[in-house]
Amino acid sequence: MHAANVLYRTRGLATVAVRRALAVSGRSARPASIFARLSSTEAVIPKSMQPRPEELAAGTVKTILGDLDANAPPTNIKQELWTMYVATLHRLNPDSSWPPKRRVLHWLLNNADTREELDIALQLTEQWRMHMLPITQATTHIWAQACMRIKYPEPFVKMLLDRWKYRQLPVSYTLARFIKFLGEMAKHDEGSAEQLLDDAFRVFALYPYYGLSHDAYAYGALVEACCEVNSEEAWRRALVASEETLAYETPLITLEALQALEKQSTERNEPEMAQRYRDLAKQLELKPTGKNAAQFDEEGNMTSPGFD
Repeated sequence: MHAANVLYRTRGLATVAVRRALAVSGRSARPASIFARLSSTEAVIPKSMQPRPEELAAGTVKTILGDLDANAPPTNIKQELWTMYVATLHRLNPDSSWPPKRRVLHWLLNNADTREELDIALQLTEQWRMHMLPITQATTHIWAQACMRIKYPEPFVKMLLDRWKYRQLPVSYTLARFIKFLGEMAKHDEGSAEQLLDDAFRVFALYPYYGLSHDAYAYGALVEACCEVNSEEAWRRALVASEETLAYETPLITLEALQALEKQSTERNEPEMAQRYRDLAKQLELKPTGKNAAQFDEEGNMTSPGFD
């Protein structure tokens, strides 16, 4: 998933990084329930989503991915999630008498607790799109949340890099949050830090690929992600990303990003740089970024971003 080289001049980088990223990849519920998640380790299948008894009565079920034993979940996959996975794959068969439940992806993602459970959700998402079933902005956001919760970014990055296969619908808020998450992971995983920052730049580069603009939250998230990592390379990336937007007549950046740059400059014993970032924050009259939960309507479209 990780390219050998990643470009670090952001806007010029964006065009090149998209090409490289694509080369690497190879080519509805109500708002109150969309993000519902149980706090226990058990998953309860809602009555309206439960498979019919006759669907799984034989134990071994014919699905579009071959015959699967509904009663034998693989290691680290809860029985309830495996049951829904097998039943949904069965319903995707051309000769199935019942259509798949449209909320099943949301339910699987909200109840996933392991990497293996996200792996089967990814397999189901691929089949879901092959059968032209709907993916909404909320679905993509729930995918990002699940990967962040389990600290497993690979499935979400993989889907973003292959738009034609997975047809995800990210919004700027979702991508910015995910970029910051990659930086937080890199901070605590020194061995994978550079690869995680590579992915942060790839996600940033994909904004125009999904028809999104590089706004202040995008630049801010990328700068903050780089500042999370204590290395010369990470600092170089932070400077490249920040200097691109600071060169604009009206820079697109967040207060938190400038504060992160100021903090790093102070720790590096560069007081003039630290003062520059303090002055910029005052000059731009930046305020703290709000951290409200994103809101989606019944069709899964974002109605209110989480950033103020």
